[in-house]
Amino acid sequence: TEPIGDHTVNICLGTACHVKGAGDIINVLEKELKLKVGGTSEDRFFTLSTARCFGACGLAPVMLIDEEVYGRLNPQQALQIVRKFKEANVKN
Repeated sequence: TEPIGDHTVNICLGTACHVKGAGDIINVLEKELKLKVGGTSEDRFFTLSTARCFGACGLAPVMLIDEEVYGRLNPQQALQIVRKFKEANVKN
């Protein structure tokens, strides 16, 4: 019943990702996107969600944006990736 964004940012919360800092990534993305997990940005560009495991434990922590996998992330790298999506939207 809730609208979803043009792009879904999905953070893995499996054991490996959790241990390697997925929670920190979620925290910085919630601040950057000004929304909580399960929410959609006001401009409906992003929806932030989580999943229990993506099956990519060797790449932990892992983030999916739509169908693209981003692994071995730290919070700053996750921010840079999301900001690039935002910039690309502004240019279009």
